[in-house]
Amino acid sequence: MTDELELINFCCEELEDAVSSDPEASLIEHDSGLILLNLGHREEDGETGVVLATIRFCPFCGTEIQTDEDIEAALGAVEIVE
Repeated sequence: MTDELELINFCCEELEDAVSSDPEASLIEHDSGLILLNLGHREEDGETGVVLATIRFCPFCGTEIQTDEDIEAALGAVEIVE
């Protein structure tokens, strides 16, 4: 069994195992501290980008992992390219 101290940033072992800093992974830990869901690539006007979505609840256990306030605060520091 995993020590609780190892799961400080994660609500469950499944989330901890699934989250990666790799931008191609399904669940990404962004530099802003947010955990984002990778929805895939999108091409527009000859340029390709990654579509990311914020998540509030753990997809494995249902625990709230990010509040709307957490997300808004973190997104304020992120450059959004349209």
